[in-house]
Amino acid sequence: MVVAIVGIALVGLTLRDVFHTLFHPGGHGGLASLICRAAWVVCIHLGQRARLLAGPSGVLLTVIAWLLLLIAGFALILVPLLPEGASYGSGSPQGSPFVDALYLSAVSASTLGLGDVVIQDPSWRWLAPFEGLLGFGVITAAITWLTQIYPALSRRRSLSLDVWTTLEDYGASPPVQPSSVVRSWATRLAAVSVDFVQNTETFWFRENDPRLSLGPALHRLDDVVATNPDIEENRQLQRSLKVLREIMRSQYGPHAASHLAGNRE
Repeated sequence: MVVAIVGIALVGLTLRDVFHTLFHPGGHGGLASLICRAAWVVCIHLGQRARLLAGPSGVLLTVIAWLLLLIAGFALILVPLLPEGASYGSGSPQGSPFVDALYLSAVSASTLGLGDVVIQDPSWRWLAPFEGLLGFGVITAAITWLTQIYPALSRRRSLSLDVWTTLEDYGASPPVQPSSVVRSWATRLAAVSVDFVQNTETFWFRENDPRLSLGPALHRLDDVVATNPDIEENRQLQRSLKVLREIMRSQYGPHAASHLAGNRE
């Protein structure tokens, strides 16, 4: 019975992490954050090009971890019921209780429903369809997660490219920009700030093309503000830059902004 309680706790913690990562605005699951950070640490030790894989691999490993934990949790719930409480189909060999429970849990989570191992107790038969529903839900939610990540990255990249194409020829002394352009940058920076709050994993995505990188764009926008800090549009841009950096520090640590920015390009 203790094993089943551990399994219930594991399933509950997994679902909590999924909820906080995917459905809680501004929230993020501890497991997702931990895996993305670990993927980044590993990738930076593998070289510059490997850093480009940190974000995608962190997201992929998070989804895999959710599914494996869900399968393991339900397997622990099923262990006390096996083998006496299950019916094995013809040609289906009976293994150890944990191996059979793990197999049955994996089949249920993947919604395959092979039927070669079936729980006999009517009180526990609902576990298989319930796990199948949760497994399908996690996979569907993970796909939705991906559809949220890449639009956020697109907004960040388009802003960076726009800043680069406008200011590249001026170095650290850009001319005064039209008010409409500066206001547009401030508004788009606010959108990037919201993306970092709602899609924290996007921080770990890096760009191969420096023109698409947010770090150099932030430096150039600082230069725009410095040209004439008394203009209202520049003050608005300065506030947007400040908010973005505060969010990055609160989400990723005190050195997050410089970590993302890297060297000035």
